[in-house]
Amino acid sequence: MSSHQHHPHHVGHEVEPSSVALWIALLLGTVALVSGLTAWRAAVHSGHATTAFTLSTQQAGQASALEQEVTQSTVTQRTLFLAYAADQQHGDTAGMATVRGLMDGPTQATIDWWEHQPPATRPLSPFSAANPDWTTPRQAVDARDAQDASLASLDEAEHQLGRSHELELLVALLALAFLTAGLTSTLRSNVAQWGLLGISAVVLLGSTIVLGFLW
Repeated sequence: MSSHQHHPHHVGHEVEPSSVALWIALLLGTVALVSGLTAWRAAVHSGHATTAFTLSTQQAGQASALEQEVTQSTVTQRTLFLAYAADQQHGDTAGMATVRGLMDGPTQATIDWWEHQPPATRPLSPFSAANPDWTTPRQAVDARDAQDASLASLDEAEHQLGRSHELELLVALLALAFLTAGLTSTLRSNVAQWGLLGISAVVLLGSTIVLGFLW
């Protein structure tokens, strides 16, 4: 009676385990490196967004303060001038001196320039754009400039925040590539192993290209 030994026959060519492990290690290491760079860059953009938001808030506050100052200054200047002109019309020099003492330096300079102009050619009011000593219009321009700067900083903050969110999404995509590459070692079929490695490599390559554009 003879005994027969059965030797298992493998269909197809199997990939060497050491070769698969090497590719998995290389792919996982590269994915981890790119993920780290992407997360760092997302944090940088997030920091820039925070800085821009803070700057925009400060500039908006400055613009609001300047606008309030311009409005209050304009009302005060016109009110004091009307009182000054009324006292002048009635020849009340004491009243004129009292009202003039309530005016600030720029308002006094504005009225002085107007009073020294020929009555026939001077503006109807000291508070005219033709008066070089009237500083309120320049303050209004400063307020508008501060408001424009605030809006520009806000746009920059939104841009930086959007870029940060895009990079965070890219990190999540790289996590998928990391997971796919890690699952490769659990499979026995060489076709399935190379398939998962290929998917991970494609995701890694695409993510790296996108990272270059979003950098």
